[in-house]
Amino acid sequence: MGSEKTANVRMDVDLMGADELQDPSITASKLLSGERACLYEKFDPPFYILSRYDDVNSALLDADTYVEGFGNGPNFQPALGILSDAPHHTFIRNLVQRDFLAKPISDLQPRLEEIVGELLDAVSQKETWDLHDELSFPLPVIIICEILGIPTDDIKKFKGWADASVAAMCAEDPTEYIAQLTEMNIYILEQLHLKRKAGNGTDLLSVMALARDDGDYLPDEELVALAGQLFVAGNETTTSLISNLVWRLLTVGDLWSDFCRGEIDVDDAINESLRFDPPLLGLFKTTSRDVEVGDVLIPANTKVMMHYGAANRDPEAFPEPNVFKLKRTGKKMLSFSVGLHVCIGRELAKLEARVTLNALRERFPTLRLVNDGERVGPFLFWGRARLPVTHR
Repeated sequence: MGSEKTANVRMDVDLMGADELQDPSITASKLLSGERACLYEKFDPPFYILSRYDDVNSALLDADTYVEGFGNGPNFQPALGILSDAPHHTFIRNLVQRDFLAKPISDLQPRLEEIVGELLDAVSQKETWDLHDELSFPLPVIIICEILGIPTDDIKKFKGWADASVAAMCAEDPTEYIAQLTEMNIYILEQLHLKRKAGNGTDLLSVMALARDDGDYLPDEELVALAGQLFVAGNETTTSLISNLVWRLLTVGDLWSDFCRGEIDVDDAINESLRFDPPLLGLFKTTSRDVEVGDVLIPANTKVMMHYGAANRDPEAFPEPNVFKLKRTGKKMLSFSVGLHVCIGRELAKLEARVTLNALRERFPTLRLVNDGERVGPFLFWGRARLPVTHR
């Protein structure tokens, strides 16, 4: 790599530093004021970061250069399940996407309303309660378990597994989470074998267990990885979308009052929340060849972070990008990715948020924060792990 191509790369970004963990807009500002590609050496292995809207969007659309099959985190992982490249990715996506198309998702609305109603009933007499623990976390876990056909007897155990999965994804030493991940994988494998033995289920896990490729069942390792990916993706980001949106509506001006009076469109609020507070601050691709971005040469076989949080605040793409603005003009936010690997569960996530917000304003128009709670742990994710509220 020529020195003339790397001399101006900014090194002051600190993704795991206390200030930037608490306020990722600091990271976005640093990235957007620096080179188009930033070499980040405070992680092992080092990786590059793309921050400009057009660069991130172009990279996401170039699936031949920026490939998926080495994992979406900063560490290199084997290509399994949805985290793979064409043509295998196409086969896997076709296998699971039937449950995430517009009609099946729309049909889930009555069930989602029922679950939200039950969760709000459970907190209605409480003086204070945690919006994360008692609403935004259980709702998506319950619904993704029902889609997969997994019992929901112990959703706290499932949540622990999901948290371990995202922590391992972002850790320099993922092995510290191996016990929890092994426990999750054993559970999923047992469920898959039960579905295959039954032979006639219509839930998604049964479809996966009974699927064949060239006449053979998919390998257990592949199915376990795919089920785990769907489970984690189906709850972690939706939980943060709901919590982040309520947090902003309760802290920015009189937005919660405006929302409860019907002066704010819920879909405008969801879309701006996804732009301003993306539950995933970014995901990683791996370069299949040397690629130049501006004055920087990124070598082949290198991890590159697509920083959604920065791209969504690029002033070239969004006027007044650092303002939480519900009637927004500009380009399409990138929080669900674009192209071949666009998030398969994006419509489900938005429906869950829509149902939850509508129920909250109807039931608890006096809702307010007790305090700002605390953020989720892994640097790649952005949400509230605790969000205490009251409606009394």
